[in-house]
Amino acid sequence: MERIVNCERCKAPCKTSELRSSNAKMLRHSKEPKGLCVNCAVHDWLRNTYPPNIILAGSGPKILLYPHIQKQFAEIMRFGSADAKPDEIDWNRIVDNWDLPFPNKIKPSCANPCSQRELDEITAGKRQGFLSMIPPKPDPHGLLAQASSGGKLTITSFEELNQLKPGCGDELKKCLRKLK
Repeated sequence: MERIVNCERCKAPCKTSELRSSNAKMLRHSKEPKGLCVNCAVHDWLRNTYPPNIILAGSGPKILLYPHIQKQFAEIMRFGSADAKPDEIDWNRIVDNWDLPFPNKIKPSCANPCSQRELDEITAGKRQGFLSMIPPKPDPHGLLAQASSGGKLTITSFEELNQLKPGCGDELKKCLRKLK
């Protein structure tokens, strides 16, 4: 039975659904009459997912309005077997509601090493974003130099990711195996 409830964050009306996919790894429909609307759920996913959370903390949310970013997110949704559909997302509303508080704080994990405090510091300009978190190390492939010079950073293996941040490639590999 479908019920209309208000989003716990933005108070927008949203509905529960009995039609949920057991395969959904993200943006799953709520069975209970509580939770977040699709827009707040997308924002919550972005703020709890590394490195998008670092990138958005440094750049601000307006980059989400670019069509190519939205297409990339639609692919992530498809890969994650999301219950929500890309055309349900109102990107303008996400940007407009960006500063509304969430009921929970971000907690670091193996898939997200960034805390709420670190994201707040990046947003406030007290700390730099992604590249500043990588300790200086030997860089045989020139990845750091390429990234810091403004060039596109292309990582082609888990080993290269481990060179940038020790253990990160291994952790990503584990997380991806769990998604299968």
